[in-house]
Amino acid sequence: MSIVDSLKSIKFDSIRPVTSRQTLVVIMGLSIIFSAALMLRIFPVKYGYFLNEFDPFFDYYASKFIVDHFDASGISGLMNYFSWHDYKTWYPEGRPVARTSQVGLHFAGAIFYIIARDIFGLSSSLYDFIVVFPPIVGALSIIPIYLIARRVTSSGGALFASLIIAFSTSVIQRGNLGWFKSEPFALLLALSGCYLFLTLFDSERSNRNIAFRAMFAGSLLGLALTSWGGAQFFNIVFAVLILVIPFLKLDQRKAIFSTSIFVAFYLIVAAISPRPGAALILSPQGLALLGSLSFAILANIIRNFAVVYEYTNILKNTIIGLFFSAIVILSLGFLSEVSGRYLTVVLPFRRSGVPLVESVAEHFVPTGAAFFQEYLILLPFAVFGAMKLLDKRDINSVFILVLAASGAYISGSFSRLMIFSSLAIAFLAAVGFITVTASIFRPLLTGIGKQGTGKSETRTGLKILYSLFMITVLCIPVIVPVYGYNWVFAADLPTSIANSGSTLRGTDPSFLEALAWLSDSTPEDSVVAAWWDYGYWITVMGNRTSLADNATINGTRIEVLGQMFMSPEEESLAILESLDADYVLIFVAGQKSQNAQFGDLYVLGGGGDESKKQWFIRIGGFEDAQFMEADGFSPNQNFWENSFLGRLMPFVWEMAIDRENNIYREYEFSPETTDLFKYQMKYPADGNGPLRLAFASESLQPDAPPGRFSGVLIYEIVKD
Repeated sequence: MSIVDSLKSIKFDSIRPVTSRQTLVVIMGLSIIFSAALMLRIFPVKYGYFLNEFDPFFDYYASKFIVDHFDASGISGLMNYFSWHDYKTWYPEGRPVARTSQVGLHFAGAIFYIIARDIFGLSSSLYDFIVVFPPIVGALSIIPIYLIARRVTSSGGALFASLIIAFSTSVIQRGNLGWFKSEPFALLLALSGCYLFLTLFDSERSNRNIAFRAMFAGSLLGLALTSWGGAQFFNIVFAVLILVIPFLKLDQRKAIFSTSIFVAFYLIVAAISPRPGAALILSPQGLALLGSLSFAILANIIRNFAVVYEYTNILKNTIIGLFFSAIVILSLGFLSEVSGRYLTVVLPFRRSGVPLVESVAEHFVPTGAAFFQEYLILLPFAVFGAMKLLDKRDINSVFILVLAASGAYISGSFSRLMIFSSLAIAFLAAVGFITVTASIFRPLLTGIGKQGTGKSETRTGLKILYSLFMITVLCIPVIVPVYGYNWVFAADLPTSIANSGSTLRGTDPSFLEALAWLSDSTPEDSVVAAWWDYGYWITVMGNRTSLADNATINGTRIEVLGQMFMSPEEESLAILESLDADYVLIFVAGQKSQNAQFGDLYVLGGGGDESKKQWFIRIGGFEDAQFMEADGFSPNQNFWENSFLGRLMPFVWEMAIDRENNIYREYEFSPETTDLFKYQMKYPADGNGPLRLAFASESLQPDAPPGRFSGVLIYEIVKD
C-alpha cells in the first residue's frame, strides 16, 4: 500500500481532539480578558517605552549583570551574582546585592530573556524585554485566578473574577508597562501555587500525583517569596488554612501527607535564596506554618485515640495551649525580630512613626474613600459571596474566606497592599454575582417541579431588566468619570521617568536629558549626591555612582543627606566633602507665568524636591517649624536664607497673590495666598564656588517659555 493510500485509510475524525462548546467559550472569554488586561497594562507606552518608577531600574541592572556574566562564562557565570558587591550604589560601602535584593525576580528576568534570545531567536535588547515583561506576566495572572475561582463557582463566575483582576486599578498600577518589580511575577507564582495546593485535596488523585503537586506548589510559593517580600501574605493564609484542616471533612492522612510536603518545599526553596534566607524558618512567619502543620499532625493522632464526641473540645483546648505557648516564646525573644514595616502590616493601627518609612508613597494608609472608589460596585456581591461560601465549609471555600479576610485586613496598612484586597473582592464578588444572577434566572416554581403558570412573561422582563442594570452598573467604574476618575483613566499614567517623576500627566524629558548628560559629560568615577529617590536613575541611566538609593538599606545615610540639604551652606559642604561627592543634583517643578507689571513669576510645586522638603526636614532630624509655615508645607524665610536646599533652588521670594481677588501684595504668609518667586541662580556656571552650575534643564533656563516646568539642576562641587 502506498503512503497516499495509507493516509487516505486513516479516519481523522476518530483522532481529532474533541472540545465542548463550553470549553471553547471559556477559552475565548479568557483570551478576550487577557487581551483587555494586557492593553490596560501597556497603556503608558503612549508616553514612551521606559521602565517605570525607581526600583525596576536596579532590578534591570541586576538582571543585566546575570545576562552579561552568562554570556561571558556560561552557566557558571550565573553564580557570580551571589558574590557580587556593587560599589556604584551606597558609595563608599557599596551593597551586597544577593542579600539585599529580590533574587528570584532578577533571575527570572535574566533566564527568560536568555531562553527567548537563544532558543526562540528574540532579537531585542534585555531592556526592551524587561519593559514588556511585567504587563505580560500580570495579564497571565488571570489564568490562576480563573482556576481558583472555578473551584468555588461556575465558569461564568470564574471569568467574572478574572475580569475584575484585569481591570483592578490597584493591580494594574503595580504591574503595568515597565514595572519590573516584585508584584506581577510573584503574584503569578503564588496564585499558581495556591491553585495547585487546592488540587491536593481532590479525592481521585494518587499519592504520587499528590506528592508531585505538593512539591511544585510549595516551590512556586517559595520562589514567589524570593521575588517579593510581600508574598509573605500567603504565609498567613496557609498557616490559618492548615490550622483549620482538622475541622474539615477530609481524608486527614492524605491532607497531612500533602501539606507536609508542601510546607517543606515552601520553606526550603525560600530559605535557599540569600533573601529571605534560612532565617525564614525560625521567623514568626516560618514557625506559624510549622506550628499549624504540627497541630494538624497532632489532631490526627488525637482523632485516632480520642472518643468522637470529645475530639472537637480537645482540639479547641490544644489551639488555646498553642496560642499561649506562642506568646511565651515571642516574649522570651527566641524568634527573629519582625521588621517595623511587616509589624505594621500585622498591626495596621500601629504606625512605625519613622519618617523614612512614612515618606514612601506606597506606605501611605489607604483611605476609606480609596476602598469605596475601587470596590463600591462589587461590595454587595462580595457580601453575598461570603455568605454563600460560609455555608459550604469545604477546603476551597475556606481558602477563599481566609484569603479574603486576611487580604481585607492587611490592605488597611499600606496602599501597596490593596492588591490583596482586590484578590479578596474578585473571588467573593464572583461567587456573589453568580449566586444573585442564578436566583434571578432560575425558573419560577408553583409546586414541586412545576413552572409557574402565567409568570414567564414577567420573569423574562425581570431578566432583561436585571441584565441591563448589571451591564450599566459594571460599566460605570470602567468608563464613567467619578470625581474625575475611572478605571481606564487610572491606567493612563506615564511611567515615572517619562514625566521626570513629576505630577504631570504627560511627557517631560528633563530627567532623561540630565542623566544622559551625567553619562556623557562627567568622569566615570564621579559621585553624585541627591535625594535617595533618584539613586537608581543616577546609577543605571546616568552610569554614575550614587550615595543612596531606593533600597533604603542604610537609613543613617539618608538621614545624613537630609541634614546636608537642610543645613547651612558651610555645614552642608562639610558633609559633602566627608562623602567624597563631586556633584549635587536637585529636581524642581512648578509653573511659570509672565506678568506685564512684574515680569516672569514662578509658582513652585509639582512633585519635585520643593514638594518633598518636609521629608528632608523630618528624616534629617529637624522640626517642621524651623523651615515651614504653619500649614506644614509652605517654606518660610529661614528655609530660603539658611538651608542648602533653599540656596540650590534658583528662586527668591517676590510677592504673594490672592487668586480669588486677583490681588498682588508683599509677602506675608496666609493660607489664602499663593507664593510667587523670581528666578535667581545663586551658584552660576561662571561663579567661583563653592558650587558651579554644570547642567540645567531647558525648562529651568531663564528664557524658558511660560507654562508648567519640571527640571533638573546639577551642580559641580568646586574642589581645590
